[in-house]
Amino acid sequence: MKKAIVTGVSRGIGKEICRQLVSEGFTVYGTYNTGSAEAKLLKVELGDRVELYQVNFADRQQTLTFISTIKAITFNAIVHNAATLEFEDFQNFDLDIWDRTIEVNLTTTLLLAQGLQSSICDGGSIVSIGSTDGLTGTFASISYAVSKAALINLTKSLSNNFGSQNIRVNSIAPGWIDTDMSTKASMTAVSLTPLARNGRSEEIAKVVSFLISDAASFITGANIVVDGGYTNVDYILLKESQGDR
Repeated sequence: MKKAIVTGVSRGIGKEICRQLVSEGFTVYGTYNTGSAEAKLLKVELGDRVELYQVNFADRQQTLTFISTIKAITFNAIVHNAATLEFEDFQNFDLDIWDRTIEVNLTTTLLLAQGLQSSICDGGSIVSIGSTDGLTGTFASISYAVSKAALINLTKSLSNNFGSQNIRVNSIAPGWIDTDMSTKASMTAVSLTPLARNGRSEEIAKVVSFLISDAASFITGANIVVDGGYTNVDYILLKESQGDR
């Protein structure tokens, strides 16, 4: 029986990753924080193939307790999906936002990978869900963007350290995906995206499925951008091509 940890399964991309892996025969050990009702509905939907754990990854002790609780289990995959996004006021920057964001989005990834390294089977895989925000500068979500940029390097560094154990480590950088994290502003990305739409959570889940499968057996340390071509587009060049010269 294949087993996977998926953090942040109560909604959005994490929920679809959980569904995808269960459909492929995995038992998923999923975490959630505030989405208790949504997590319970997922459990009703998927039954015994999902084990749920409530963990606030902003609390270091809760993270360590979770690691201790599941350490005796052997896993085929760990999927780091849980994340937090809080907007900042740059002129009155709140370092508490920075600390929480780095803890949840970055430090937790390292803690789980390092703390569970002996729990990952030979040929296993770690996948982290990043963001195209980590590929560019930002204005009011600096903590989030920095955490996702650092996640790309952490992926490469972990892949170096896990390679001798035949464990692969990769990350995915979704572009604008229609989830409960979507904003009015994010919906305008459609006009700049070559595929003329935002992505769907299940499209990210399928990339996770590929990366943890034998089909990706020689891929490690990679960051896979899944954005419908959004990061290929320069706004000014697009407007010029449309006659705005």
